[in-house]
Amino acid sequence: MSRILFVMLHPGFIRYYEGALEGLAGAGHEVRLAFEVSHDKLGANALARRLEAASPRITCGDAPTRSDSVRDFLARLDRSATRSGLARQRGGRREAREHAWESLATTVRLILDYLRFLEPAFARADKLRDRAEKRLPRVYVPVVRAVAAAGGRTRRAFAAVLRAVERAIPTSPALEAFVRGQRPDLLLLTPLIELGSQQVDYVKCARRLGIRSALCVASWDNLTSKGLIRVIPDHVIVWNDVQKTEAVALHGVPPDRVVVTGAQVFDRWFDARPSRSREAFCRAVGLDPDRPFVLYVGSSTFVAPDEVPFAERWIARLRDSGDPTVASLGVLVRPHPANARQWRTLDPRIWPNVAIWPPIDGDPNGPDVHRDYFDSLFYSSAVVGINTSAQLEAGIVGRPVLTVRAPEFAHSQAGTLHFQHLVSADGGLVQAAATLDEHVEQLGRVVRGERDPSEANRRFVRSFIRPHGEDVAAGGVFVGAIETLARMPPPAPRGPSWSTVLARPFAYAAAKAAGVLAEDRPLWVYPLRPAVTAAVWMGATVFWARTAMREHVRPRIKRLRRGAQRARHESAHAVEKRWKRARRRARRALAIANSAVRREQP
Repeated sequence: MSRILFVMLHPGFIRYYEGALEGLAGAGHEVRLAFEVSHDKLGANALARRLEAASPRITCGDAPTRSDSVRDFLARLDRSATRSGLARQRGGRREAREHAWESLATTVRLILDYLRFLEPAFARADKLRDRAEKRLPRVYVPVVRAVAAAGGRTRRAFAAVLRAVERAIPTSPALEAFVRGQRPDLLLLTPLIELGSQQVDYVKCARRLGIRSALCVASWDNLTSKGLIRVIPDHVIVWNDVQKTEAVALHGVPPDRVVVTGAQVFDRWFDARPSRSREAFCRAVGLDPDRPFVLYVGSSTFVAPDEVPFAERWIARLRDSGDPTVASLGVLVRPHPANARQWRTLDPRIWPNVAIWPPIDGDPNGPDVHRDYFDSLFYSSAVVGINTSAQLEAGIVGRPVLTVRAPEFAHSQAGTLHFQHLVSADGGLVQAAATLDEHVEQLGRVVRGERDPSEANRRFVRSFIRPHGEDVAAGGVFVGAIETLARMPPPAPRGPSWSTVLARPFAYAAAKAAGVLAEDRPLWVYPLRPAVTAAVWMGATVFWARTAMREHVRPRIKRLRRGAQRARHESAHAVEKRWKRARRRARRALAIANSAVRREQP
């Protein structure tokens, strides 16, 4: 059986692979999950604990970072009984070196990520470009823009230089020791394409140690809305042929390295069945069971940061419709679990037959959440949303899916490539309207049964969700692909080339500069900094000198002067006493002599 190391950004990514991980453990493979960030949003840590409890072959823990090698080195010095000054200097130099390399790596990756959104393919992706720009220190932004404006050749040449710098950055001792200690047959990573992601270092470690690596693309938007695959792993596992095209065209992955498995995260929807009758469900959520209802699915914070005003306009337009079918529709609002807080401002009691479910303060990982969600999809007459994976789930369940191209959401609809998959891939899953009036007309036709979306949904599901067959579970295909990759002979260890080694001193100089520029100060600060520093040191020197003169030198001078005066006074007094004593002795001697002379005279 194989040992598999799966490095995830945080435990929240377990939900994309939970069934597949249990399948790997059930087949006898040992799976180690390592998380770069401790992330308990939406109860992600509970997912990790549940997965560990499901199988003894699955273990979870934290992944090290590049700076952990410095902390380990310093900890060893602290445990040593003879920690010399030289050892402390070595620890400080190592810490500075690792921080410099980390700063350079992050800078290079952020520049590459920002540069990709200046490509013609992302001309309308203003929000994605702004997000990448905010992560990049301001000093680099005009440089990258100038390179992008110079044309395609200049962009490609600049990107090639950045990739050469990436190759020159050495692997982290902490990460390399961690991967070597796990002794995996296969290293899996997700998502890898976050802006400035440090998971690139794991790919480089695996390459250096001769361990096969693979990127698991977690979601349908990852290859177009996030960063680049900066160092290409041995394999890239995607959902479908559309993502394979994106991996090849947008990330430069060789086609023979791409493995298409389907979307394993949606497998549970194919076999799901309603848990209760439609009447019982409607009464539970607060809707009229005698009327059809439409399900509104909320979107994430990035897609719809202020979604409630649009939802209010949308509901009001339905109620004001001249079409009695639409005007009498029930409306069930399902907020996005990660963007539910804003929905507290929506009062469904304003309109008849409108409800929000699940409750906003409910547990997103509660035992009934999935059951209620499926029932809401299954019993709805149509599903409406801006741009969310819930629209994919509605298509799997076989419900009509609609959207409105609202101006406030242009950044997440026309401004993203993955939205085009919904409206155009294989005839399109989502029926998009340019205005609310057009949307109401489309919704009326769908609810009355004048448009049957079942064939379009099946066609989309066959191509986008389950490319190996509608009846073939993507999770099983994913597990089979992982087993095949784990059994393949390990690649030969690939250390740095001689040109990379020769370039490393220059790269380290760039690393030190990147660490300075990462402070994100205006350019004019850097030439002025030496003069300001010198002036500050001179002022500090004068201040220290005056302070030392006032607090130390002058008091000592005064003490010396008082001592000298005291000594001089004491010396004069002693001389005077001696003189007086000598005079008395002289007088006494003279008196004795005179007395002797008088006695000798007749």
